[in-house]
Amino acid sequence: MLEGWQVALLLATGLLGGTAGGFLGIGGTIIVLPLLKLIWDAGGGAPLDPHTAIAATLVLNVCVGTSATIGHWRAGRIMRGVVKVLVPCSIGASIIGVWVGNLFVGGAEAWLWRLFGLLMAYVLGMNLYRLFRPELAVDADPGDAAGPPPSPWAVGAIGVAVGLGSGLLGIGGGAIAVPAQQLFLRLRLRAAIANSAVTVIFASMPAAVIKHATLGLHGVSHVTPWIIVGLLAPPAMVGALVGSHLTHRVSRVWLRLVFIGFLGWTAYKMLTM
Repeated sequence: MLEGWQVALLLATGLLGGTAGGFLGIGGTIIVLPLLKLIWDAGGGAPLDPHTAIAATLVLNVCVGTSATIGHWRAGRIMRGVVKVLVPCSIGASIIGVWVGNLFVGGAEAWLWRLFGLLMAYVLGMNLYRLFRPELAVDADPGDAAGPPPSPWAVGAIGVAVGLGSGLLGIGGGAIAVPAQQLFLRLRLRAAIANSAVTVIFASMPAAVIKHATLGLHGVSHVTPWIIVGLLAPPAMVGALVGSHLTHRVSRVWLRLVFIGFLGWTAYKMLTM
């Protein structure tokens, strides 16, 4: 049973994750999942099972992604030509990702946390790279593309990477999709964030259904993920609306610096547990 201070911290975590996710286009799960584990484990009960956490965050991704997409749609930043390739590729890959994740049973489940730590280390590196490459944050020019039209093959490859990350680790995929769209598709930052928000919804929906249906394979409760979702989703959806609004109006340099520090600390915690 969660204590009062844990409930309060989880509500705050949802708001923080939703706001940062909508603002930076990182899906929010990259922040929520490690804090969820630390807060849950600090209660003194049984440690949080990774499959329970992944099942909860996949549902959370749908909620936050939907909320963030509303803001991006109103801003007119979603690129339909890119999204129509990203989405189907991410859906197929997310189903494969869940199947691979379900192979981690018993003592091997700890490797899911370590894989998440490695992903955080990658995101840390990408954010440091983008911090010192200011042209990756430029949106001043008209239009959303910084070069020739994106290759459908490159878009599809990014969609597959996003789907695998969603199904395997429960991440929203923005941590992969946003920098990849900038580097390989030459899209501007705000367009990449908007495309990512849409993709997160569709990549997470089938993965969430399958993950919840297969929780019995790991001997964990089907109820616990929904308790977590009930605490995290409402404040996260509010935060995502605020963040997606701010991303079209506010400089994100200082928030990115704080985010980099957070990534370094939580990557260490995930890799050493």
